[in-house]
Amino acid sequence: MRLVRLVAVLSLVMPGASRADVITRALDVADESGGGGGSDLLAWAGAPRPITLPELLQFAVQHAPALASAKYDIAIAEAQISETWVRNDWVVRAQFNGSRSSGAVSGFAVDSRTSLSASVDVTRLLPTGGTLGLHADTQYSDTVSATFGSKYWQDDASVALTQPLLRGRGRFLFEANERRATLSRDVAVLARRLVAIQTVQAVVSAYWDLVLAERQIAITEASLALAHERLRVTELGARGGKIADAEIPAVQQIIATRQEELLNQQFIVLNNSIALRRAVGLPIGAGEIGLRVATDLETREQPWELGALVERAFQASPELAELAKRDDSATLDIEVNDNGLLPQLDAAVSLGPTGLDEAFVGAAKNVATFKQYQVLGSVTFQRSIEQSDVRGRARELRAVRERLRVNGFDLRAQIAQTMSRAVAQIELAKRRVVLSQRAIDLANENIRIETDRFSLGKSTNFDVLNRQEELRQAELRKAQALIDWHKAETVVQALTTDLLPAFGIALE
Repeated sequence: MRLVRLVAVLSLVMPGASRADVITRALDVADESGGGGGSDLLAWAGAPRPITLPELLQFAVQHAPALASAKYDIAIAEAQISETWVRNDWVVRAQFNGSRSSGAVSGFAVDSRTSLSASVDVTRLLPTGGTLGLHADTQYSDTVSATFGSKYWQDDASVALTQPLLRGRGRFLFEANERRATLSRDVAVLARRLVAIQTVQAVVSAYWDLVLAERQIAITEASLALAHERLRVTELGARGGKIADAEIPAVQQIIATRQEELLNQQFIVLNNSIALRRAVGLPIGAGEIGLRVATDLETREQPWELGALVERAFQASPELAELAKRDDSATLDIEVNDNGLLPQLDAAVSLGPTGLDEAFVGAAKNVATFKQYQVLGSVTFQRSIEQSDVRGRARELRAVRERLRVNGFDLRAQIAQTMSRAVAQIELAKRRVVLSQRAIDLANENIRIETDRFSLGKSTNFDVLNRQEELRQAELRKAQALIDWHKAETVVQALTTDLLPAFGIALE
């Protein structure tokens, strides 16, 4: 690429030379500029690794720590959803108790008591907010005393239902925790998408910084080639007595200055390579510093309708969607908390057979035949008079929701501002490219004119070199304008979330 550009530049300043002579001279200039110290830094860094933007992005998506962390956030949120399913479980509780006591007078046993009990409870929460319970127990008692003795088994079975009538009633509260966990999972998914967009945007921006640095090197090398050719012509003229020897130092000074600038620009290339490696997650170390990327700066013309782009950005923004989910979660918390303002009014009913007999089988038979049964019912009312905790929590939650809505309004303004600025930068870059190209064309023409004037003795090398510097500056401005164009397009694509599809990146 560098040699091709040198050939093109020297073709302009050697119009009468053959193609072979131009190529030979380009090779000489390349050797001379390398010997001036410009390539030493790149040689020290080692051979750069050729890589394309799609390869960089795929590597970044696979290895970016922020994306991996966001993926685990989603897994954690999904696990928290499954934790809420415990409300649908049956809970089994079993208990066994036993005791024996005895008393004695003058060493003779006068009474004793033996008791055993076992119970099983199976409970489950109901979508209405109530609790359904199944209970079964058996008790054995054997009492012996000096005056009497008793021995019996008592078995009980019952079905119990407890139902809130005011506070805590309804499917809404029954499913509140799952809804809250689902909203948290949705927020994690949106956060991961935002991280992916920001990661890709950072990589693309670092890529274009490296492209610009490489283009600046190419432009400086072309300018250095012009200066070397100017030196060759001047030295030939001085040896023939047509040009004063005093014209040579001016060219040599420019060559030394260009070589110093080339060295600094190569450091910028290495620095930008390191930054790009860091953004992508590529290794950094000995032999792993430089990167070589394509330097194609071509852009495509397309309409940029600011109003439509802003609306698309509003609709597609993961940040706005995340705020909306947080608003829904805050509303859910408010509704759950407001339910706590209601008084507690719980109804409970329990019914089931009971059996009493001296033998276990007899007691169980009485239970099975429903010879005896019991029905229990209760209504419990409870209310805090001032309810300071619930009312304070209600004010807190509403303030949190209002703050989210204020943040959403400010975020929309930020998105509109960023989109407007990016579109304006694109429009500005378009005009800068046109003007800088015009300046390049005029600079080439002025170099030709100034060179002719120098040949006629009406100008100096200083004037010719100034014209060459004007060409270099115009080319640098055009390269910067093209890079700004690409970066602004990246910002627009990031705001409309078209950035990931544009590079064929799909999240799981």
